[in-house]
Amino acid sequence: MSIIERTEALPVAPTLPASLYRDPALFERERREIFAREWLLFARSDQLPNAGDFITGTIIGYPIMLVRQSDGKLRGFHNVCRHRASMLTQEDAGTMPGGVIRCPYHSWTYNLDGCLNRAPGFGAAKGEVDPANWSLFPISVDEWRGLVFIRIAKDGPGLIDWLGPIVPLAAHYPLESQKFFSEKNRDVDVDWKAYGENYLECYHCPSMHPGLCESLDISRYTIDSFPEHGLFHLYGPKKDGGMTDGLYFYRFPFLMLNLYEWGSSIATVEPLGAGKLRHINWYLFSDISPEKAEENARSAAWSAQIISEDLEIVTGVQRNLNTGIYDHGILSPRQEKAVKAFQDMVRHAMPGLEG
Repeated sequence: MSIIERTEALPVAPTLPASLYRDPALFERERREIFAREWLLFARSDQLPNAGDFITGTIIGYPIMLVRQSDGKLRGFHNVCRHRASMLTQEDAGTMPGGVIRCPYHSWTYNLDGCLNRAPGFGAAKGEVDPANWSLFPISVDEWRGLVFIRIAKDGPGLIDWLGPIVPLAAHYPLESQKFFSEKNRDVDVDWKAYGENYLECYHCPSMHPGLCESLDISRYTIDSFPEHGLFHLYGPKKDGGMTDGLYFYRFPFLMLNLYEWGSSIATVEPLGAGKLRHINWYLFSDISPEKAEENARSAAWSAQIISEDLEIVTGVQRNLNTGIYDHGILSPRQEKAVKAFQDMVRHAMPGLEG
């Protein structure tokens, strides 16, 4: 039996209520009950090639630091000193001098594995500072084919299990041999759920995406839902002369993988609050030679234009969700069954959401 099977048509169903797209208290619950429990795309392996290399950033409000170990593996920590909560570094990336992590506030130092190395200035009390009790706060981190994922929660499925069917289905796409070309990041007043719902239907494609419709046979565009894996498989066959054909996945809550033989468009969002997000998009190509630069830039611009069209309309959607005029709508059983599946994943992750 193929791993890709279409879901049956669903009956007409109501959308989530508009209040859930603008409620700061709900966003805090989402941080705890969804975002902290899921693997989140954070970096690329090529950003930390050598032992001692680090990268920092903020994700769902948590300041994070990843450090490459001497054995080649990555360790992840909250960017928080155990002494008095200073940032361990405010640099975006670099290499740890001397092979230790040194807090700039009071010079506590930690080994690359996060274990406390030295707590100066404690005098006779120093012996009471047990390094085992004062290591950095860890987070989960793992790599898959050149992509680095983190999870705030200590417990949960491993990354490969979380990716599930994506792993075998993407096996023959040369992701790890593709090289970073460019990125485009945008902060917009859109809730992460509104963006995900837009991504998971092509009901809007004929009216919103003329460039996409020139390349894909939209009449054959399908989105298959696999709730047990938190996964959506999107398929749009290429028209003759179209720019693209490939493998497309959306992994709940907000990982978007668009894989091709010649390159990849890899996107995620960082929720910044209720009704706010940062859209992050990386473009990778198998050939980034100067001779290919113009063609690659054209491909990235084509993709970015589609995202711009989406963000423009969804920003208007969010504005209306904020007004209090619209409470809820209904979903097409033919065109929006993946949206229904997505909203059900939200409901499943936070029981009693609409109670």
